Amino acid sequence: MTVKKKLYVRTALVIATLIILTVVYVGWMSSRVMGTWRSSHGQPSDCAIVLGAAVWEGKPSTAMRERLDIALQVYRDKLTDHLILSGGIGAGDSLSESQVMKSYLMEKGVPETSLLLEEQSHSTIQNLLNSQTIMREHGYSSAILVTHGFHALRASLMAKSIGIETSVEPVQIRPIDLRYYVLREVAGITFFELTH
Repeated sequence: MTVKKKLYVRTALVIATLIILTVVYVGWMSSRVMGTWRSSHGQPSDCAIVLGAAVWEGKPSTAMRERLDIALQVYRDKLTDHLILSGGIGAGDSLSESQVMKSYLMEKGVPETSLLLEEQSHSTIQNLLNSQTIMREHGYSSAILVTHGFHALRASLMAKSIGIETSVEPVQIRPIDLRYYVLREVAGITFFELTH
């Protein structure tokens, strides 16, 4: 075999190995995302952290309403008496995500004294870091994360990495394009683990 041919074969083997490893990794991570989604349940905690979602013309988007309805159930089931509503002002919005969440929950009968606002964050890790500060200020040590099922693993890994003791109560609604959301979470988890 010529040197050129040997190099070609080695290169092809390396590329094939990388492709196989990538497929195996994505499959494994996807099963972790789905497994966390299916098996997570909120446990009695000092508070719940409701992760923000888009605001549409000053009102909760569908995704935000889905999270808020889960938070409302967590509150009504007496898993916690305190909800930290986490989310800043999005581009083009005049109200923070947390302000919109507060209005929605108060309309549903949650007293203002049970709602704590975190209005500075624009990402999941910022939601958690800023909510952790609020938890410390109030002497809370445990939290239920309220987010969508496909986002549950990444959110819980981030919370664990900064020392928040959490359980997750995920929205169980399945998005239309589940593959997109699961692959997005695999990419997000991979990026987070490589950078933290």
